[in-house]
Amino acid sequence: MKIFSFFWTFLFAITMLSAQSVSKTDFGVLESNYKLQIKNNPNNLLALEALGDLYGADGKWQQASELYKQLLKRDSENADYHFKYGGVLGMMAKEGSKFKAFSLINQVKKAFSKAENLDPNHWLVQWAQVEFYAQLPAILGGSFEKAWTHAEHLEQLSQINGFFAKAYISDLQNNAKNSKIYSLKGLSILSKSECYKAEFDPKLSCILHNNNLIYQMGLAFELYTSDLEESINFFVKYIKDYTLKDRIDLDQAHLKLAKIYIKINQLELALQNIDEALKINPDFEKAKLEKKQILIHKQR
Repeated sequence: MKIFSFFWTFLFAITMLSAQSVSKTDFGVLESNYKLQIKNNPNNLLALEALGDLYGADGKWQQASELYKQLLKRDSENADYHFKYGGVLGMMAKEGSKFKAFSLINQVKKAFSKAENLDPNHWLVQWAQVEFYAQLPAILGGSFEKAWTHAEHLEQLSQINGFFAKAYISDLQNNAKNSKIYSLKGLSILSKSECYKAEFDPKLSCILHNNNLIYQMGLAFELYTSDLEESINFFVKYIKDYTLKDRIDLDQAHLKLAKIYIKINQLELALQNIDEALKINPDFEKAKLEKKQILIHKQR
């Protein structure tokens, strides 16, 4: 299944637009509420979509796909429905056989393509196709050229997203020079935004973004500026808003944040984040090693 490992995380990362991470108790309450709404009004498309999003955020791919399929039968001209359906199919393929994966890849392509045709200004669909074509093996239709075309389109819709999409492609191509150029362009747009002030605005409400962009911004601040405090702000926000749909696993994000705290000699905060990483993934060897080194340093 190795050749399919390229894009499963991405497929979920760009779906379930309104899904939020909820506790088991909240999940049960929300599920019951949406089901009751649907029972009382089978034509309540908002409740159907919300239930599909809830299942998707909880990893219940089959249930989510069935609901999105129902939505498409009711409204085949809705770009969001095609977009979400394609993403869930990708997650179903991840957990299935190679044969199933091959067949579902084409369905995912069709779903994203249909969504784009219905709404050329749907910026998340453009992001989806940037990642899809950048990571998909060439034998299955992957192409950095196609990915770049979608990044160009994305830049027309949102400069900051477009620049960071190009930085993302450059990273995959191991082009550090271009990655830095486009990351810095993205940060330049951010600094000029009315919603970005000296004191970090955790909402960034006037910038179209997803949580993966927040992570990329944090990484750009760390790598290309001397403002590690700002980098911390973005990584903290990424962790706060994290759901299974995001590209970087939560244990990895906590370790990244811990390493930045180490750079500014905030060892207690570093340890807190490493402990969080190990709570999520007790077998995280890199986190264990980092913790050991911090404890040795503190004993000196």
